[in-house]
Amino acid sequence: MSDIPETLDGPQKLVYESALAGNAEAMFMVASFYHNGDNVEQSDEKSFEWCLKAAEAGNTNAMNNLGALYASGAGVKQSLQDAAKWFIKAAEAGLPDAQFNVALLYENGFGVEQDPNEVGKWLSRAASQGYEPALEHIAKMYGRR
Repeated sequence: MSDIPETLDGPQKLVYESALAGNAEAMFMVASFYHNGDNVEQSDEKSFEWCLKAAEAGNTNAMNNLGALYASGAGVKQSLQDAAKWFIKAAEAGLPDAQFNVALLYENGFGVEQDPNEVGKWLSRAASQGYEPALEHIAKMYGRR
C-alpha cells in the first residue's frame, strides 16, 4: 500500500496495514510509531491523528492518551474540556488509568467543575482494580503514606 511509510520494518508494515483496514489496536500502535519516531519521522500531529482514529474506533488506551494529548497540547490545540471528555470516556469504559486521571480532573477543576464526590467515586473505581497510584492517592488523602 502506498500510504505505508517505506521506513517501517516488516512487522510495522503489517501493523500499519491493519490500522488502515480499521483495526483500533493497530491504529493505536501506529500513533505510538509517530509519537516515538519509531522508524518514521517523529510527529505529534500524526500521532494525534492516529490516536484519535483509534479512540473513535473504541480503543480505551487511545482515549486515555487522547486526553493527555489534549491536556498538554501535543499535536493539537490544548483543551482541558476535550481532555476531560476523552478521559471520562476511557474511565467509563473501565480503564483504571483514566479513572485516576478523571479523579484528578475533578480534584483540581481541570476541564470540569471541582467535585469531591466525583473524586471519591473515580478514585474508588481505580483503586478497586488495584491501580497503585489511586491507592497511594487515597492513602495520602487520609494522611497515611
